[in-house]
Amino acid sequence: MAATILGSSLLSATFGCTAETGILVSSFSETSTADKAEVRDNDGDVVLKAFYNPKTTFSVSGTITGTTGVAAAAVAGLLTVANLDTLVGGVSGGGSYVESVAINKKPDGFKEITVSGERNPNIS
Repeated sequence: MAATILGSSLLSATFGCTAETGILVSSFSETSTADKAEVRDNDGDVVLKAFYNPKTTFSVSGTITGTTGVAAAAVAGLLTVANLDTLVGGVSGGGSYVESVAINKKPDGFKEITVSGERNPNIS
């Protein structure tokens, strides 16, 4: 059932996750960062700073429901992630590559997967 959103923030609030191929999403996160270089003066104060190599790391978890998409993720493979924002923290475009895949099984639950990776704007 779709959620009914009530309140004054109705137009700007986002509820839930976008569907991913192969799993029922239970959580998704993304963080944008960049490398940096600093130059210090003779007193040790930072007087010059450069940010370069922007990237977004992501993690998606959920119950496996298929054999394609996120459920078929392999380390070093290119992955289409529906929940990645098109522009977050200044990082857009590029390829999303898988860095780790973890499977969780338990006797009283469904098989789950967690896939983590990185999107770099200059690598497709």
